[in-house]
Amino acid sequence: MPTVLKKLKQDQLFIGTTVAVILLSLFGRINFSAISWSTVLSLLSLLTMVTLYQSLGLIDALADYLLKKAKTTRSLSVILFLLAFFSAMVVTNDVAILTLLPLTFALAKKSALPLIKTASLTAIYANLGSAASPIGNPQNIYLLAHYGIPFTHLFETAALLLILGLATMPLFALTIPKTSIGSLVETAPVKKFNRFDVILLITFTAVAFLSLITQKNLSVTLVMTFMVSSYFDQSVIEKVDYGVVISIANFFLLVSALMTWPFIYQSLSAIGSSQAGIFAFGAVVSQIISNVPAAALLAPFTEHVQALYLALSVGGFGTLVASLANLLAYRQIKANHPQKTTKKFFKTFTWHNVLFLILGFALSYLDILF
Repeated sequence: MPTVLKKLKQDQLFIGTTVAVILLSLFGRINFSAISWSTVLSLLSLLTMVTLYQSLGLIDALADYLLKKAKTTRSLSVILFLLAFFSAMVVTNDVAILTLLPLTFALAKKSALPLIKTASLTAIYANLGSAASPIGNPQNIYLLAHYGIPFTHLFETAALLLILGLATMPLFALTIPKTSIGSLVETAPVKKFNRFDVILLITFTAVAFLSLITQKNLSVTLVMTFMVSSYFDQSVIEKVDYGVVISIANFFLLVSALMTWPFIYQSLSAIGSSQAGIFAFGAVVSQIISNVPAAALLAPFTEHVQALYLALSVGGFGTLVASLANLLAYRQIKANHPQKTTKKFFKTFTWHNVLFLILGFALSYLDILF
């Protein structure tokens, strides 16, 4: 507990969002029911699971396997981009980033793989892949539930984002140096597990991911995750990044307070009546409050579901807070690397994010107009 409190005291995002909630509560009504508890529970379970996998050395073991299969740093980066892009369509961008970025860190330590550029693009393609899938991220799932539509309803709209991802991936892969990695592999010792531990870990992982994908029994999954993590390594619970979980909950509270202001309510009603308006505003507001809370803010005010879907997907690029996935990527770097590396990652990651924001905005706007 002291470790958790110490980390929270140093967490600028947590402090900033908490102060904002307190200030806005003085001028509006905070509604705790506005928090998407499914998002909060899912994120906390995911963070705990990945922390456990790192503790057990499973991430390093997977890194060694990929290093043995890949011949160059470029081919290795392509594997990571493809894994991020397509896995995020099914298991969400949060899962993809929380799994693949630690893997990228491990690979960079064992080879000449350029950490900052590869980590940046891996996170971006996880974001883009999830955006191309109606069930790839929390805001898409929220929209399907809110409007009561089947996920096939958004397939045509998602195709635009799929094309953007597949068209740009080969181009960005060429920016990764084609360095041989055959002689650079350093095999890490694999931790030995008894049969019971193996069965427990496999069963737990399968059940947990099924729950997260279907968004059912999330409370049970979280309790199970804590119990299994404590069984393997009791220190895992203290290492989890609780700051980002609370910060995401704070974003929903901020949205609930803003919606009590008559001016905000009337303005959103006017914006929501226009397809182009809701697209542009949704993309912009995501840069400030993140696209998941933006979905909760804007969905009640518009029937233009395709435009809102594109707005939140494209709006996930840009600033660090534009998407939960962006925050998770940055915090993974910050927690595992020195400040100098973190600053370089921020610059590179932001540059690529802004580029994809511009590309995605232009393509989506043309799609809406024509």
